[in-house]
Amino acid sequence: MTISEDIIENIRLSNNIESVIKEYLPDIKRIGRNWKACCPFHDEKTPSFLVSPEKGIFKCFGCNVGGDIFKFVMLADNISWYESVKKLAKRANIEIKEIRRQDVIKVSEKTRIFDILESSAMFYYKCLLKSSYAEKARKYLGERGVIRETIDKFRLGYAPKGGILKFALKKGHKVEDLLKAGVITKTEKGNFFEYMSERVVFPIFDVQGRVIAFGGRTIFNHDPKYLNTPETVVYFKSSNLYGMYQTLSTIRKERRIIVLEGYMDVVISQQFGVAGAVATLGTAFNQIHAKLILRYSDSVTLLFDSDEAGKVATQKSLEILVENAVECNVSTLPKHVDADEYINKYGKENFLDLLKNSSESPINFMIKLYSDLFSRSEKLTPEKKAKIVSYLLNFIARSPNLILQREWMKNVAQYMDVNEEIIWSEFKRKHELNSENKNYSQYHNAMVPLHITKDRRFSMSLEESLLSIILNNRSYIGKLDCDCFENVKCKEVFDLVGSGLSDVEILNALSEEYKSWFLELILNVVEYSNVGEAIDTILKDIGTGKLKRKRQQLEKEILLMSEGKKEKNERILYEYKKLTSLLKGSGK
Repeated sequence: MTISEDIIENIRLSNNIESVIKEYLPDIKRIGRNWKACCPFHDEKTPSFLVSPEKGIFKCFGCNVGGDIFKFVMLADNISWYESVKKLAKRANIEIKEIRRQDVIKVSEKTRIFDILESSAMFYYKCLLKSSYAEKARKYLGERGVIRETIDKFRLGYAPKGGILKFALKKGHKVEDLLKAGVITKTEKGNFFEYMSERVVFPIFDVQGRVIAFGGRTIFNHDPKYLNTPETVVYFKSSNLYGMYQTLSTIRKERRIIVLEGYMDVVISQQFGVAGAVATLGTAFNQIHAKLILRYSDSVTLLFDSDEAGKVATQKSLEILVENAVECNVSTLPKHVDADEYINKYGKENFLDLLKNSSESPINFMIKLYSDLFSRSEKLTPEKKAKIVSYLLNFIARSPNLILQREWMKNVAQYMDVNEEIIWSEFKRKHELNSENKNYSQYHNAMVPLHITKDRRFSMSLEESLLSIILNNRSYIGKLDCDCFENVKCKEVFDLVGSGLSDVEILNALSEEYKSWFLELILNVVEYSNVGEAIDTILKDIGTGKLKRKRQQLEKEILLMSEGKKEKNERILYEYKKLTSLLKGSGK
């Protein structure tokens, strides 16, 4: 028996590594994006133990021990990997459902599915740009204000009727794999139905830049208007946010996310340069979304539609964010206007002003929501006022921050015109504040902003520098191929990056010999003002290094010729002169 990869990843996401480690090392301190302490696994006076919340890893630069959250608990408690998984599952209230080993999804199957999704995305994209069938789709996107650069950035596409099945079969994909990838399904009559048929296609990427699913918007009045491909072994709606990958580099710098309602809201917002714009994928905001946001951001702005459905969605999202100690606020759109419509009409600056000027704290939004709900048609009676206060106190109790609770109670008291001490007494009566009912320390730890910084340097070769950039800026992987690397370790990791594995997955796939080196590589993050230029410069230097080594080899052969130990070879002499000229031209 074994545990599925999905459950393990859910356990990993639900346990912030710095929060877990702080339970063992209460003196650990935040240093920029990382956390630092004296290592618990060897004696030291100067802290060299580093924790990276964003990457989900730890590393001691003194004794070289390192790994993921499961490895830490294994070492700290002297237990097996399996026992550490069970312990962390219990901590996060996750039930472990074991499966038979023969039922475990093989990596090869996932690889096939990722390949299908990637090639399908390219097919839809090329159809949108070139196919005569896509004229209406191109017109629709033009009317919505989408420009060519944005089409390329999000790899938007169009699905002609019956097109993807023919394309995929011709490419050599099997029907059973297409079904598993979620691009087609089989009807009761035995026919194949293509989910995206005659729709504008929005490929959905995970944070590693892999296509994992598709969303589609009909342009022929099919029902429903928007349709997502189903969940698969690589796609879980509740674990991803649309547009996250495209704006991830900005989120890491600005540490802020704006959650919008739909695909087009995100596409247009990012087109206008609004940083951190994302959306849920046809599902309600949930606990895993909150954990994902906490990994990359310090604060969240919710901007949903102003209709009743939008208000309900905002309320439920706030409850989850507050529970998870995520700093958040709510902004409001004018009635009957979507975010993409507003920004197209008024521009970026006015949109940002709207976000700022309409911004409300969670408690003020909830006060207005409940007040409107109970007093739309009738006078606000004392009984209704008591009900409103009761609902608001239930919301306040979701926050693990005692100071925030008291401040929010002041807001309620002032708005509802009720003595603050009465509010506080009622709260204590309804919600006993003690450690038996709530583990406040756990939630306080979750409030800590998560960052990564250049904390410690180790000497990196050109190839290691190049690989480090790609690990932290995966959208640039298309600029490289494996021929860029001669170093065996770098080549192996680059191949793993290319297969779509996360940093933690790569770490766990490496041999023990390489793990310590890899941890140092990914923890030494260097910020570049222009990543593309940095890659080009390093590639040029690597190329020059190869030329110099080749010339040195030719010099040895020419020396043997001059000593009469080797027969004269004009080709070698010509290559040597050519290389010398090339290197001279490069300034080397």
